[in-house]
Amino acid sequence: IHYLFDPACDLSSSPTLEVFSAYLAVQMAPRIPTVLWAQRKDKLYLTIDVQDVKEEKLDLTADKLTFSGKTEQAEYQLELGFFGEIDKDASKVSVSPRNIFCVLAKKEEGHWDKLTKEKQPSHVKCDWNKWVDEDEEDEKPEMDMSGMNFSGFGDGGMGGMGGMMGGMGGMGGMGGMEGLQSMLGGMGGMGGMGGMGGMMGGMGGEDEEGEEDSDNEELPDLVK
Repeated sequence: IHYLFDPACDLSSSPTLEVFSAYLAVQMAPRIPTVLWAQRKDKLYLTIDVQDVKEEKLDLTADKLTFSGKTEQAEYQLELGFFGEIDKDASKVSVSPRNIFCVLAKKEEGHWDKLTKEKQPSHVKCDWNKWVDEDEEDEKPEMDMSGMNFSGFGDGGMGGMGGMMGGMGGMGGMGGMEGLQSMLGGMGGMGGMGGMGGMMGGMGGEDEEGEEDSDNEELPDLVK
């Protein structure tokens, strides 16, 4: 370490600097996340084990899935080439604080020998909690996914939630008076409340000089 702080040392030839530079390069390089997978004859269950991911990007084609994202600790990248073909339009993804979960529809039914075309990499592992043997598939119920919020790969990947929030933005149209009048008019009888403006305006006449309320005029003496 003294090589880094001693100005008399030639850092260009320092083995410590080379080791330190190599260490920084490894630490700054994107990490490959662990991927868990299981299958049914018509689909794949794929879990990308990254927690609290931000700026996530997922791209799915018939033969490949690519992913990138960031956490507070690291940046992640992933590329998987599939053993068979995937139906993108019938596939879906759910992003949660725990992980990214994909349900990928196979173009042709049948069990795959492995997930990837090439030799299965070390970061890809079987998800034994979801795994069902081929000869037992008809006896096992489908996975319960009722509590998951899915979006389709066909509608902009992770744009599903953004579209939902964007729809709420349409309420901004209420800011115009025409939109407000239209809304009040559609409420039927309540539209008559607009007349209150005239009533309130009439009350302002009490402040005008030279005018007296008829109730204050002297009544004629009816008894002689």
